[in-house]
Amino acid sequence: MKILLALFTTITLLLAGCSSKEEVKPEAVLSALQKAGIPIAKSEIYTAETDTNKQLGRPNQYIAKANWADSRLQQPAGDMAGGTVEIFKSEADLKARKDYVDNIGKAMPMMAQYQYSKGLVLIRLEKALTPEQAAEYEKVLNSL
Repeated sequence: MKILLALFTTITLLLAGCSSKEEVKPEAVLSALQKAGIPIAKSEIYTAETDTNKQLGRPNQYIAKANWADSRLQQPAGDMAGGTVEIFKSEADLKARKDYVDNIGKAMPMMAQYQYSKGLVLIRLEKALTPEQAAEYEKVLNSL
């Protein structure tokens, strides 16, 4: 009986390690959005050096990030209006970031964004998108 219990415990621990949340890459999210027909005009994958927020890879922040332009929105010169995908190391880091962005939107409504998360992935979208357009993104995220 002890051998079976030890074997069960070992298998459970191995499976838990194998089934831990696999890191999703921003490229995979962008690809899924494009395959679903969301009109992404252009995109940029960031590094710790190119991240305009200077948060990528920093303590308690996202570990991967990409922005994209949704061609249904008017694009500002030198910038992209559409969305952002951020990948986190932990659910606690994702929740802290999501709460932070929510609080900014509550304090300054002009900065409000749609936000959807699944696992360790957070998608943030321009509020200029209609609720129906934003729901398209949520549907794709939930299919990942």
